[in-house]
Amino acid sequence: MSEMKLILGLGKTGVSCVNYFNKHNKAYRVFDSRDVSEIDQTTLKKLDRENIFFNNFDKYLFDDIDEIIVSPGFDRSHEIFREISFRKLPCITDIDLFKKYCKKPIISVTGTNGKTTIVSMLEHVLLSTGIKAIACGNNGVPPLDVNSSNYDYIILELSSYQLEYMHNHQSFISLLANIDHDHFERHKTMEEYLDVKLKIFSSCDYPIINVSLLNITFDVDKTDLIRYGLLKNKIIISNKTVEEISYDYSNIYYKDRVCLKHKGLHNLENIIAICSIVSLLSIRLENCLDSLKSYIHLPHRIEFVKNSNGISWYNDSKSTNSASTKAALNYINSNIILILGGAMKNMDYRSLSDLINQKVRILVFIGENKDYIKNQINVKSKILDAKSIDDAVILSRDIALANDTILLSPASPSFDMFKNFEDRGEAFKKAVKEYVD
Repeated sequence: MSEMKLILGLGKTGVSCVNYFNKHNKAYRVFDSRDVSEIDQTTLKKLDRENIFFNNFDKYLFDDIDEIIVSPGFDRSHEIFREISFRKLPCITDIDLFKKYCKKPIISVTGTNGKTTIVSMLEHVLLSTGIKAIACGNNGVPPLDVNSSNYDYIILELSSYQLEYMHNHQSFISLLANIDHDHFERHKTMEEYLDVKLKIFSSCDYPIINVSLLNITFDVDKTDLIRYGLLKNKIIISNKTVEEISYDYSNIYYKDRVCLKHKGLHNLENIIAICSIVSLLSIRLENCLDSLKSYIHLPHRIEFVKNSNGISWYNDSKSTNSASTKAALNYINSNIILILGGAMKNMDYRSLSDLINQKVRILVFIGENKDYIKNQINVKSKILDAKSIDDAVILSRDIALANDTILLSPASPSFDMFKNFEDRGEAFKKAVKEYVD
């Protein structure tokens, strides 16, 4: 009997699996729980529809299937998993497929926030220092689309959704940046979420972890851990306090000279993480920091949009949880008008209360979860509701005073009103351009 694979999900990951199987002449079927009308039609036109099934599934879909490839975004509560369990079919991910042929060392990065920034910065540093590297994974190029033989290192961004079904994850370097409350619609408890994240250390040569996480319990021998981060205002890189580096609100100083700008303490920690990684690759600290001078920050992450009449506008649409909004609030001084809210998500927003009371003058709510957030937070700020992102921009414009900062940092997913956080951020920037003189 010939091997037949079943791919669950026809998003970016599923399409990359299809292309991979076509390239290697392997038999497969695809199932997507959505109706065919909800699928990107441009994508569909490029695929062989004969092997793709939508919406409801029949048991014949499993004929000759020996393995399931699960896309990260596929709903784990879908009834198809009962059939998979009944048939005792193994589930793997596209990452598992990638590792089968990838012969180059893998640098893996995960965390609740900052993953994409870290891998993007790291790719920049390696390329700037003459090392061939590519960032792929969660928010980038699907790994199966990468010809690993062209690179010295593969930088892999991994979400909890990807790690969940992943088998023995072999990496040269694995880094855990942070853990905060998120994705409880998928992982029901903090313990479950943490267990999934810690799978990144299941098989790696060099485990790297933020010092803020050393109190958590996991199987890795802590004597093997490489620590980085901020500890009592000291900078820790690769287990050592680095005296040559100091920092303030927005600058990093190397040997008492300004060498690098940074956006908040969270980005300072991202830079320190990168310094720890590249130290294992024999890249000098000074060279690492120098190469980051030419790095262009990713959009939608505390992105400056405009200053008009002394009022500053920032787009932080990437903020999909309370931890990322706290980072943005810590970066910006007081007199903030905060645009908050989005798609419903089982999340604890109570921790936002103190920072909002310290810095936020007015809260402008958008999205379906606004009442859910209001019921959790305890704030003195004036609260207003907006019907749309355009409405939020106009409302904020009309109530803003000189020296105010208007910050879109929703602490929520975007799917109630937008395709993704990028779509939301672009809509915000467009509205600012249109309605703010």
